Amino acid sequence: MRRFIFIFFISYNLAAQENTKHHYLDFVEAYHHKESKVPLYVYDQINGNIVDTLQPIENALDYYKIAIISSEYGWFKIKNIQKLPNTLKDYGYENHWVTSKNFIIHVDNYDENHQVYLYDLPSKKANKIHKVNNYQITSVIEISDLWAKVQFQVGKKTIEGWLYFKDQCAYPWTVCLKYE
Repeated sequence: MRRFIFIFFISYNLAAQENTKHHYLDFVEAYHHKESKVPLYVYDQINGNIVDTLQPIENALDYYKIAIISSEYGWFKIKNIQKLPNTLKDYGYENHWVTSKNFIIHVDNYDENHQVYLYDLPSKKANKIHKVNNYQITSVIEISDLWAKVQFQVGKKTIEGWLYFKDQCAYPWTVCLKYE
């Protein structure tokens, strides 16, 4: 009987995971900075009512990830919020809002022949303003289509620019899949 329950539990979890989309190719994704120890508040609109408070996660491996539809005035309009990876949970909240503070994207310089740059505008035709090192941790401050405007420190200097979608990684301790 225990074996049957165990197999049923595993099968159920696998089926649930198949129905949940983990990677979005049509949205910028970012994860909530765990070290901030600040709850993640979900709002019904910009400066609106709080509809949920997601408390900081104690498990060292789990984190909250959002898919961002748009950004306005220090806010992100979201497609969804997920808690990953050990306790997979999809919170939904499509078209709800979170403040843009404490969201992170890693720069995914996935091989030695790939160069990652920040641009002054969200376009590959724009000026390259900074070459980025492998797995640089950046704060996301806004988005434009699939581009993320990010910021980070190099010494005492703040670097800010636009990061191309395929160089973004919204996972804290792994490389991201590349889709060509």
